[in-house]
Amino acid sequence: MEHRGKRAAFVLAVILVCAAAGCRNVPRGEAFEDVPVIYIGIAGSSGARQNLEPVNRELKKISGKKAGVCIQLVATGLESGDNGYKNRQLGVDIFGMYYRTYCSCLQKNLLLNMEDYLDGAPALTQVLKEKADPQKFWKEGVYGIPKPISDLHTNGALLNREYVERYGFDVSRIKTPEDLEPLFDVILEREPKLVPWALEKKGNMVLERRPDADILDGCLSGILYEDNEPVVCNVFETEGYEEEVYRAKRWQERGYLAKDVLTCIESGKNQVVAGDAFATECVIKSDETQYDESMYGDRVIVVPFDKPPVLDTEDDWVYVWGISAGTKYPKEAVEALNLLYSYPDVLNLVLYGVEGKDYEVKENGSFGFIEGETRETVEYFNNSKWKYNTLQAGIWDGMSQDLEEDFRQFEASAIRSVAYGFWLDEGQITVDMEKIRQVIRTYTPRLKVGLCDTEEYLREFHQKLREAGAEQLVYEVQQQLDEWIMTEKEQ
Repeated sequence: MEHRGKRAAFVLAVILVCAAAGCRNVPRGEAFEDVPVIYIGIAGSSGARQNLEPVNRELKKISGKKAGVCIQLVATGLESGDNGYKNRQLGVDIFGMYYRTYCSCLQKNLLLNMEDYLDGAPALTQVLKEKADPQKFWKEGVYGIPKPISDLHTNGALLNREYVERYGFDVSRIKTPEDLEPLFDVILEREPKLVPWALEKKGNMVLERRPDADILDGCLSGILYEDNEPVVCNVFETEGYEEEVYRAKRWQERGYLAKDVLTCIESGKNQVVAGDAFATECVIKSDETQYDESMYGDRVIVVPFDKPPVLDTEDDWVYVWGISAGTKYPKEAVEALNLLYSYPDVLNLVLYGVEGKDYEVKENGSFGFIEGETRETVEYFNNSKWKYNTLQAGIWDGMSQDLEEDFRQFEASAIRSVAYGFWLDEGQITVDMEKIRQVIRTYTPRLKVGLCDTEEYLREFHQKLREAGAEQLVYEVQQQLDEWIMTEKEQ
C-alpha cells in the first residue's frame, strides 16, 4: 500500500507540473484536433519559474502553420536527459542534454535515430556538417544534434558597476586575474560585507574556465594551448594548474572568497548583479557577453582577460538536442527540432516569450522589456539562451545589430586545438578511469578554493593519480591521438 501511495503521489505531481507548464496530459493526437503534438523539454533554470501557457498558445499557431505540427514546451526541472521514465511521464519528445548525458542516453537506447528523417530538416543537416564529426563508438546513425553555436570562448570578470564607479577603478588595466587583486584589497577594506570574488557556480574552481588545455579524455589527459602541439600530458601536473591552485590558496588566505565558498548555491553572476559580491568569472563570447551587457549593463561591467578564445572538439558538442526513442511522431519531431534550430518566430517565443506581454519591439527593431517590467517581473524569462540558435533570433536592445558577423569574427580569432576533430575511444582504454575520476573528485574540491595545505595536498594528489594509472592513461590517449593524426594525413 505504501508503494502504491508513493506512486500515486508521483503521478499526481507529474500532472501538476504539466498543468503548470501549459501542457495537457491527454492522449497524443487528441490534444489539438488530431494535429501531432511535439513536446519540447525546457530544462534547468530556463524552466524553473515560467508561465508557459501563453507561449504554448502562440507556438501552437506558428508551428501549425509552418510545419503542420503543434510544438509545446514542458518544464522538466533539472537536466534529466537520461531519465527515460521521467521524460515518458512528462510526454517529452525533444530534450537537450550535456554531452556525457548524451553518451549515457546512447548506451541506454533512449534516443531516436534521426538519419532517415533528415531530408526534411536542412538546418539540422547544416549544423552536423559544420561540427566535428563524432566517432560512432556505439552505433551507426544520427542520434543527436549539437547546439547550433559552438561553445568556443575565453574568460573574463564580471564586476559590480556601482563599486567600480564609487572607487574609480580603472578596469582598462585588468588583463589577468592577478590585476584584480588591488581592487579586492580596496573592497575588503571599505566594503567588509561584500564578497570580493564569488565562484561562477557551486563547486567550481576560483577560475573554472581555463582556456589553457584541450582535455581529450574528460579526465586529465590534455594538450596545452600554449604551444598547441600534439603532445598529451597530465594537466594536473602542469605549471598552469599549479599556478591556479596557488592563486586559489592566496585568494583564500587574503579573504577574497566567501566563508561558505564550498556550499553557496547562488551563481556568481546573480551575486554580483544583486550587489552581494564585487566580481565573478564570466564567459567572454560575442552573443553571451553582449546579452549580459545589454541586460545588466547598468549594474555590471564585463572585463575580458587578455586570452584569445579557444575551440576544441567538445566545444561543438557541449550541449546536444535529441529525440526520445519512444516518440509516436518521429518525422514530425525531427521537423519540430528543425524549427527550433532555424525559425525565428519559434526561437523568439522560446528565448523571449510573447511579444507585447514579455517583451516589445523597439523602433530600431530590437527587443526589450515593456516599460515597468524587468527580468524579475515578466511571466516568462529564459535563463539558458546559450542552448539555442540565438544568431537566428531577435536582437535584444543594446546588442549589435550584426551579431552574427561579430560572432564569426570572434570565431575566426580562436585558437583551434591541434586535436580538433579527435574523439577518444574509451572502450580501448585499459586503465580504470573511474578510479582516476574518484581521486580527482576527492582532491580537487579543496584545491580549487585553497582550503587545504596546497603544497602537501598537491603532492599527495599527484601520487594518488599515478597509483591509479594516470601515466598509463596519458600514454594510451597519446597512442590514439597519434593514430588519428596519421589517419587524417592519409585522407
